[in-house]
Amino acid sequence: MEFFITALAAFSVLSLCLHFLQGLRRRFKALTLLGIEEGEDDREKTRSRHGLLSSARRAITLLGEAFPEKAGGGAADLLEESGSAWTPSFLRGLRLALTLACVVLALPLGSACLLLCPLLSAAAYHAPVLVLKRQARRRREELANDLPEMVDLMAVLCFAGEGLHAALEHALRACGHPSTRAAMQRIVERIKLGESVSEALRRAASHPGSEMRRFCRTLLRADEGGAPIADILEELAVEFRNARRERERVRAARISIYILFPLVFMILPSFMLLTVGGIILGNAM
Repeated sequence: MEFFITALAAFSVLSLCLHFLQGLRRRFKALTLLGIEEGEDDREKTRSRHGLLSSARRAITLLGEAFPEKAGGGAADLLEESGSAWTPSFLRGLRLALTLACVVLALPLGSACLLLCPLLSAAAYHAPVLVLKRQARRRREELANDLPEMVDLMAVLCFAGEGLHAALEHALRACGHPSTRAAMQRIVERIKLGESVSEALRRAASHPGSEMRRFCRTLLRADEGGAPIADILEELAVEFRNARRERERVRAARISIYILFPLVFMILPSFMLLTVGGIILGNAM
């Protein structure tokens, strides 16, 4: 019983923290979109909050530097793929800090701590990596959803007589998601630094997103082979749009399965307690 009480209390505190963080993030985005500046009191609160966060970040980074990760761990690639501003040292320190926090929180459980500490420590140690992987997957999905319109725009520009470099620059301004804009900006910046279009596309062909890899490789083959780029872009846009429609259909089909989880684990037990539980208590009395 003590375990369930502790677990529910920890889950409640975590839910409240996430709720307040999301509320602050939505408020900041709304003020930014509306162009409203914060008041003096809000600025003071923001400065004090940033000061506390900076101190905590510095302490976590020092902890990660004290216990460096082995070379070839893939932390830098994961951070780049997820678009996070964390450093490998901060990620390492955050994983260690969460592990220590879970061990300290599990100490009041007594003898149950011996069984729960390894499980909680493993879960806390791998939680930041799971969050980064989820962010990377979300960025790939945003990129896949944004590519059809971007490729359509490039096809229209190429049909109008623009070159591939100019079409890439115009498509960069029309990107709807930050992940797509970052991927296209890398290509355009390499071209501006003196690389050829083929070399820039060849470097971008190793992108983690499958749609971006196909986009770069298709343009690379068309540029090297002298094929009409406008027609290829038009066909590629149709293919990307069909793939996006299929992904949305699969996602919509999963919703009916996800609805079963709250029905089975929340609504049905409550109904059984209210009906069968009342009958059992009535007979017992």
